[in-house]
Amino acid sequence: MSKVSSSYLSVDRCLHLLLKGVSLPIRNEEVPTLQSIGRVLSKDILARSNIPKYDTSHMDGYAVRSKDIAEASINNPVYLKISEHESALGSISNYRLKKTEAIRIHTGGNMPKGSDAVIPIEDTEIIKNEQGIKIRKPSKPGNFVYSSGSDIKKGSKMILKHQTIYAQHVGLLATLQFSTVSVYSKPVVSIIPTGNELTNDIEETKIKAGSGKIVNINSHILATLIRELGGDPIDMGITPDDYLILREKIKHALTFSDLLLTVGGTSAGKFDIVKSTISQMEPTGLLASRIKLDRGRVAGLGALDGKPIIILPGPIQGALNAFFIFARPLISLLSGKNQAEPSYVNAILTEEWNSRKKFSDFRKILYVKLSYSKLKETFYAKPITGDTQSISAISESNAYVIVPEKVIDLLPGAKVKAILIPGFSTYFDL
Repeated sequence: MSKVSSSYLSVDRCLHLLLKGVSLPIRNEEVPTLQSIGRVLSKDILARSNIPKYDTSHMDGYAVRSKDIAEASINNPVYLKISEHESALGSISNYRLKKTEAIRIHTGGNMPKGSDAVIPIEDTEIIKNEQGIKIRKPSKPGNFVYSSGSDIKKGSKMILKHQTIYAQHVGLLATLQFSTVSVYSKPVVSIIPTGNELTNDIEETKIKAGSGKIVNINSHILATLIRELGGDPIDMGITPDDYLILREKIKHALTFSDLLLTVGGTSAGKFDIVKSTISQMEPTGLLASRIKLDRGRVAGLGALDGKPIIILPGPIQGALNAFFIFARPLISLLSGKNQAEPSYVNAILTEEWNSRKKFSDFRKILYVKLSYSKLKETFYAKPITGDTQSISAISESNAYVIVPEKVIDLLPGAKVKAILIPGFSTYFDL
């Protein structure tokens, strides 16, 4: 049985204990390029060939030898014979352009051997029953030619390891002829919601009014956050307040999970058994039982067989706060993001905010509603407050601010770093 201090530990101390007590195996796999959006590259991407691979035409017109028309002018036009060959899109012909000859070419067509310039079709005049063209001005080598490697040079480093793949990267990878790509495997994050009072059946709470049943909203919100952060959430199902059932479910979840989240069962109540269950499991067990986090002070941390366990409170604000502080960086690390800083905007606080006096020396999470003023080109953050179980406060928010220990209030006009909540609405939606 693990012995854990009953005193409150700082967030930084808890993070240190957690990272020290767990291993974070980072795996990679090959996935089809066209299905790789949202995944994180596990290797640098190098160009396998020049792009374009061959010299190609920028225009519809005629490929020519620039020296054949070097003396062309309005008063002294040059006549070129139209070749019976034609440069087809994407194909390379072994045909070599002859002296005083032109070959029909389309935009994107590969330049035939011996040619070094393109004359746009509008700058030519067809003559002799379309067997020749008349050109009235010279052209320099390379005119309207998209040279091999002018976009991408073979061997160039195009996308760096740890980059999240977006639509533009898929386009680039396909252009570079990568049919598959090496990415980090998605971390499997299991969720165990606990409590006899929980149900996933919304209708049950209406039909059995007064039964004490409440809808298990936390698991579904957490699953969305995990998915948005690049993880693969597994809901292990509502678990009753039973030590043996909870113990077996934790053991089973850890056989295939990289990270385990429990929800509820974290206070001192009769049926709050999560911490006591984990503390009796080995090797390691409970790491932290009380955390200087407001709200979320009854959250906990554990580790079993080197795998991290985040013990989230039942009330929604406490659960999300502990998730953002502890689970979010772990998921980033496990998904290959190197603990990248969460997306945020610098904003101006619109109203005064005060911490709860009892927990003024705790780290605080302040939820805010972001808006943007086009006129002032400035983001504004309106504080959203409410009880720890208030879902309305969460539903109005689209970002949060981490308030350091010892900071007890923020005044209107204060500059804050507003961290965007993945999967929630953004300021663009409001």
